[in-house]
Amino acid sequence: MGVWIVFILVGGLRAKLVDRVVAIVNNDVILLSELNQTLTTISANLDKQGYPESQKDQILKKQRSRILEQIIYDKLTDQQVQRHNIKIDDSEVDATIQRIQKINKMSDDALRRSLELDGLSYDDYRKQIKDRMLRARLVNREVKSKIVITDEDIKAYYEAHLDEYGGHTKFELSHILIKVSPTADSTEKERARQKIDNIYKQLQDGAVFEKLAAAYSEASSAAGNGQLGVFDRNILSKPIKQALNGLKPKQFSKVVESDQGYQIFYIESIIQSGGKGIDEVRADIQEKLYADVVDQKFNEWIKDLRQRSHIQILE
Repeated sequence: MGVWIVFILVGGLRAKLVDRVVAIVNNDVILLSELNQTLTTISANLDKQGYPESQKDQILKKQRSRILEQIIYDKLTDQQVQRHNIKIDDSEVDATIQRIQKINKMSDDALRRSLELDGLSYDDYRKQIKDRMLRARLVNREVKSKIVITDEDIKAYYEAHLDEYGGHTKFELSHILIKVSPTADSTEKERARQKIDNIYKQLQDGAVFEKLAAAYSEASSAAGNGQLGVFDRNILSKPIKQALNGLKPKQFSKVVESDQGYQIFYIESIIQSGGKGIDEVRADIQEKLYADVVDQKFNEWIKDLRQRSHIQILE
């Protein structure tokens, strides 16, 4: 596709630039007039806010590349809308505008006056709404419809955010400790690590935690089969919290390294008070996870779409 520039003759003597192509997006072009149309609106808003000319020029210069990128994105998505033959009925557009008016408690006359202040005709506004609806339907087809949030996802999020949802959580804990002196050299540390790893392997093979604690733990709690007592979750150190995260009663943690040495924790019971159960917050968690995944998947989709497209910026 050749780059073209439109001129007109002024007074029959010289040519004046009317428009030019600033970017090519596959088989479509973006004209300077399209870019300037948005910049003109931003410029008018800056004038209303009282920005001095020098500062306004700096803002417009920074906004120019961002706006061009947005127009490129719009062209790409519009091409996909056409490719997949996505349609929006006029009645759907009317219903959306009516909902916007209802939310903003705005009459037809008030809406038209507001658009006039922004330098926008009602037909142009209606076209903007329709374009947004088409693009939203495209995103739903290409991204949202392919996202599945499972019960396991919700449960994992809930257990990872017990401070937010779970109210007051206490753990009844036992532990096995293999001590490491602050002055220990690498050989001593390695010996202690091998010892705790061996204990961990026995636990994985089904050994009874209490028996291993009594036999191998180097803490004073070994005499009581490793029992430590009840601890509020909020007072536990971050490494221990992370180790206990997602565990149920009668389950043991991975090896935790601490100032004392190497430890394995065992949850005797979990005492929960207040807060909300997972069923109460399921919809809220699902919405949060969905929004996070939508953003991620959309960014991946638009990046892939752009990489597969022919885009040439001519400025």
